[in-house]
Amino acid sequence: MNGAAVDVPATRAVTFVMVSHGGGDLVMNCLDSLRKHTTVPYRVVVVDSASLDGTADWLEERLTDRAEVTLLRLRENLGFGAGCNLGVRQADTELVCFLNADVELSEGWLEPLLAVLDRRPDVGAVAPVLLGQDGELQEAGSVIGGDGWCQAWDAERTQLDDLFPRVVDYASAACLLIRRRAFFAAGGFSPDYEIAYFEDVDLALELRRRGWLTWVEPASRVTHVRHGSSGSERAAELMRHNHGVFRRRQAPVLRGRPPRIGMEEAPHRQIQLRDRPAPHRVLLIDDRVPQADRGRGDPRTQAVLDAWVDAHPAGRVTYLAAFPDRARECAPALRARGVEVVWGVEDPEAWGRERAGLYDVIVAFRPHNFVSHGEPISRSQPQAVRVYDAEALFHRRPQQHFETATDSDERRRFAVEATRLRDQETAAFTWADVGVCVSEEEAEWAASVAPDRPIRVACYPTPPVVEVPGLEGRDGLAFFGGFDGTPGTPNERAVLELVGDVLPGLRERHPGLRLRVIGADPSPAVLALRGDDIEVTGKVPDPRPWLASARVHVVPMRYGAGVKIKFVDSMAAGLPFVTTPVGAEGLHLGVLARHLVGSSPAELVEACDRLLADDVLWADVQAELVEICREHFSSTAFDRAMTRVIADCGLPPRPAGV
Repeated sequence: MNGAAVDVPATRAVTFVMVSHGGGDLVMNCLDSLRKHTTVPYRVVVVDSASLDGTADWLEERLTDRAEVTLLRLRENLGFGAGCNLGVRQADTELVCFLNADVELSEGWLEPLLAVLDRRPDVGAVAPVLLGQDGELQEAGSVIGGDGWCQAWDAERTQLDDLFPRVVDYASAACLLIRRRAFFAAGGFSPDYEIAYFEDVDLALELRRRGWLTWVEPASRVTHVRHGSSGSERAAELMRHNHGVFRRRQAPVLRGRPPRIGMEEAPHRQIQLRDRPAPHRVLLIDDRVPQADRGRGDPRTQAVLDAWVDAHPAGRVTYLAAFPDRARECAPALRARGVEVVWGVEDPEAWGRERAGLYDVIVAFRPHNFVSHGEPISRSQPQAVRVYDAEALFHRRPQQHFETATDSDERRRFAVEATRLRDQETAAFTWADVGVCVSEEEAEWAASVAPDRPIRVACYPTPPVVEVPGLEGRDGLAFFGGFDGTPGTPNERAVLELVGDVLPGLRERHPGLRLRVIGADPSPAVLALRGDDIEVTGKVPDPRPWLASARVHVVPMRYGAGVKIKFVDSMAAGLPFVTTPVGAEGLHLGVLARHLVGSSPAELVEACDRLLADDVLWADVQAELVEICREHFSSTAFDRAMTRVIADCGLPPRPAGV
């Protein structure tokens, strides 16, 4: 089976409809493949459309022991569409699958298609990816040009692993799973067409006219040998005739579309046609494909990405990673949700021209991505609403270093860096039509440099806080934060200050006090801290159990901007924390700050000592932090904030029921 495993209700049943005109051996091979690789209850209706070579008699003789197969014999060749219509009338299941005899199935091919229909009530039909006998991509949905000619989606340039589930103009009925009621609502295959060609294209547009979408699901892959029963001259004649019928029937739909002919010289037309069925097209640009097991802002980027994906189930979201860091490893999870994932773009401006006029919204995260990709790409997208999502104000970090540095050369270097980043961030907020920050404090600065722009605050969602463990079973201190494996990071500086300046004073009052350091990629200096009372755990799959076992979380942060997600995670785990004013920014602590925030090592020691020694204070602080988390950092609060951002971009609310 291709793709992730999916659960399918055992009661699902499918009727397969297969039209034959000769080629009895292909029919039998396909039936054998169907029996071998189909795990849900099914029956088959084989419609023989007046085969001239005795195929009907041959099939009837061989199908006597196949109770699941019904053979319907026609007196004249009515063609594919009419034959399918008659076959569907024999169906007694809600789901019908049109299947060409020259399709070879494989293990697990059907389950992903059923899963799409189970979770997407607006999808009327769904198709697998069609592969050629050589295993190369043959079709992953097709586009329809304004001239009425169609083309399978860019099989020459697309790699199989780059495909993602999406709504399409149409998908070949060589293998197409469809809801029977949607098929009947669309009027079935139109009788206006002769024998073959364009019936499935017309059907997809009629489905769309009635609110039913057609999807392609790359987790399902079948082989199509492209056997045909018509000679080349006859095939060309039929195609020309049916093309004329299609243009007349679907003239209103074709109007305004770019033509298929000449598309090779204008690649932006093909991508426009590919994404035309989507209600909107959004481009997000950030450092790397989000890595669920890392910090560095990745969890929030993932949450923002999820909000854009959830804005509309058929919307097209493209995620462009500026750097290839673990992209091939992490991209499949996004593609499974219907996200197009792109990286390795060496010339962003040229890439934007290849998609000229495509995007409705462009979102750039962080100032360097705005400069390198967001602004150059936006030159070819004048129609797009531009969003700058700050994640943090980067100029504040060198500014903080400038304020604490004593060496004149260092101060000069930090001053230059702060000025450079401040200029970039000012340009980004004035470039944007909508600005997004993670804290009210940073939103105030953004509003001061872009006073005529809406500036929204959307921080970070935590999992629902239901119950958190109390004091029982908790002991010691925790430090939680990623280190990137390199020296000089804010988290490395913080844990070194904790061990060097805070822990000794605490151990005088609490002998034997243990510290657990949790976080990915500890640097050499952090690894060197290991000892009898200091455990350097490194990366853990889920930090929540570790946070739920400590008594106090201590992070003496001196450098940083934005909201530090480690403290939001600490709140959600019911773990009181002690930090500096830099660490506490944006956490809505209010009067609670007097128990949790200290500027000097001595003040941090006092705050930690009170939480270690006073059980009542600890419990009160825990209860208030949990309530702050529920009010300001819940999924509901984040969804509400992102809904405002998406509305500012002019996108309609998510349709009800999908």
